[in-house]
Amino acid sequence: MWQYLVILVAGYLVGSINLSVLVTKYIGKKDIRSIGSGNAGGTNVARAMGAKWGIAVIVFDILKGVLIGLFAKYIFPADHMALGIIGPEISGAVCVFGVLLGNIYPCFFGFKGGKGVTTCAAVMTILDYRLFLILLTIFLITFFISRMVSLGSILASLGMPISVWIIYHDKPYWWVLVTITGLMALILILRHRENIKRIINGTENKFKLWKKE
Repeated sequence: MWQYLVILVAGYLVGSINLSVLVTKYIGKKDIRSIGSGNAGGTNVARAMGAKWGIAVIVFDILKGVLIGLFAKYIFPADHMALGIIGPEISGAVCVFGVLLGNIYPCFFGFKGGKGVTTCAAVMTILDYRLFLILLTIFLITFFISRMVSLGSILASLGMPISVWIIYHDKPYWWVLVTITGLMALILILRHRENIKRIINGTENKFKLWKKE
């Protein structure tokens, strides 16, 4: 089990590298966690510094999760528990779960980070490109109808373990992947609890392209 701990910690350390904090601190001369929504993520950076910086943060967050996850899946000895064909996927998912924790509680920035939404994209890309396309579709449809990034993120999070179950239900130990992605979905939804309250009250921020209403 120590090998799983190694890839979990590696994912956490990579996840703790928060570009939104670095960009706003050294270029914008401000702390992203003290402005706007207070979330250290791409959407808040786009509000504070413009779309190009927000997109850069989102792309970086996805890439760091994908790269360390692929390392855990293909380069690090993957099938630690002799789970067969699904073993590498489980290793990648464990690693990206660490990235999620790092995004939310970064050790390099006082354990105060973002909501970890982009980690969903990373873990889905590592597991199966079809999962990524399913969740991207859910997010985009929800966003273009509601113009709420948070609602799209919440529904995509809910769709994560469901999509994993649909794709992997005929594989051995599929329930391990469903459990990992289910825990990730639960964490992401809990991180959006204030957004959920605002959505219910009708006060959540809406976007028209990159302009906030």
